Amino acid sequence: MSETAAGHSRPLAFVVDDEPLVAKMLCASLNRAGYEATAFPNGPAAIEALGHARPLLVLLDMVLPEMDGIEVLRRIREVAPEVPVIMVSGQGTIKTAVNAIRLGASDFLEKPVDQTRLEAALARSLECSRLRRQVNGLRAELAERFRIVGHSKALEQVRDFIGRAAPTTASVLITGDSGVGKELVARAIHLQSPRQAEPFVALNCAAIPKELIESELFGHERGAFTGAEAARKGKLQEADRGTLLLDEVADMSLAAQAKLLRFLEHPEVERLGSNHSVLLDVRILAATNKSLVACIKGGSFREDLYHRLNVVNIKVPALRERPEDIEELTAFFLERFCRQNNRAVSFAPECMAILRSHDWPGNVRELRNLVERAVVLVRTNPVEPDELSSFLGVEAPVRQDGTLKAALDRAEREAVERALAAGRASVSAAAQALGVERASLYRIMKRHGIPHDPAG
Repeated sequence: MSETAAGHSRPLAFVVDDEPLVAKMLCASLNRAGYEATAFPNGPAAIEALGHARPLLVLLDMVLPEMDGIEVLRRIREVAPEVPVIMVSGQGTIKTAVNAIRLGASDFLEKPVDQTRLEAALARSLECSRLRRQVNGLRAELAERFRIVGHSKALEQVRDFIGRAAPTTASVLITGDSGVGKELVARAIHLQSPRQAEPFVALNCAAIPKELIESELFGHERGAFTGAEAARKGKLQEADRGTLLLDEVADMSLAAQAKLLRFLEHPEVERLGSNHSVLLDVRILAATNKSLVACIKGGSFREDLYHRLNVVNIKVPALRERPEDIEELTAFFLERFCRQNNRAVSFAPECMAILRSHDWPGNVRELRNLVERAVVLVRTNPVEPDELSSFLGVEAPVRQDGTLKAALDRAEREAVERALAAGRASVSAAAQALGVERASLYRIMKRHGIPHDPAG
């Protein structure tokens, strides 16, 4: 917590310098810039103070007793990585400045420090710190948005494959029905790989006309074809040093497949209309809900490309194959959409039986859309089973206590009562109509408290 947040009117700054006169001058400069400056004669004292207060920034001398400025910088980065550090030195060289920046310093100033230069460095450091916090926040938000939710055995197997494939450079083919979360798996591979700080680019091959797929993938020069009014990078070049996901790869044209295969063998691209090649470093992931083996037999997919893409195969299970994850997924989506829509909606406990019994042809995507629809359109809170059934487009269950067992018990009792009525209370006739033994029917009647004539 900064000193401003603790109640001080001005933001706190630390000055670490063993020369009292220089420390006093730096504090005065910071005061003129609007800061509340506190001086420390050595690194350990400043590091200890970081355990009690968080300054907005630190001015750190390069040459210090006990622990030099570079070592203090390392320790500050460990203890308070969010605090920008400006290195100050009277013996500065380009080499020491570069080394300090490489280790995490936000700027480097030479003594004596001019007020104008100091204030410019302060502004730069705080802006960099703000941008870093924003980037970290966006990364955390992205990771949460694309989190793989569930702990079923089938999903844990997918996580195991992700964990083993992510650190490598191997191509991965991700298969599964539409809506199961194939892109989530691709993003998880990227985020757990050494390329996580580099671009993740997705290209939906099914959404692009076949005649334009090559341009989208490899880029084009101005005038390469009708409508190409400006040069444009392709997705491969956009993903340089990062990861490219080819979604619905089965829909890629044979011509584009041939060029992709050539890229996988020799990782350089040549834009349409150009004779200049660019060397790239891109990891390729592919996803499809179709059988590529069937596509190969049908002549619409190259077998050699299939083997290059299918180094590692990860099959994402359908939601109906992991019903034990439905409750956790529902809670995850409910929290997200309530937050986004500023609502406070919950599901009645009986709703889980409906969700678990549904076949989910649209998989996780269908469940997500259902929860969002419920949050936006709900009339009752908590959402009751009949309203949830209407959102889901299925017949609402007959409910008293709402459980599946109760519904089955009611159906059984009603069937027995109808059979007895039709047989004029004859247990023998009712048993024959229901297709059960007479003794079994007696036990059912006893369980439901249905009276009977012993003579029947």
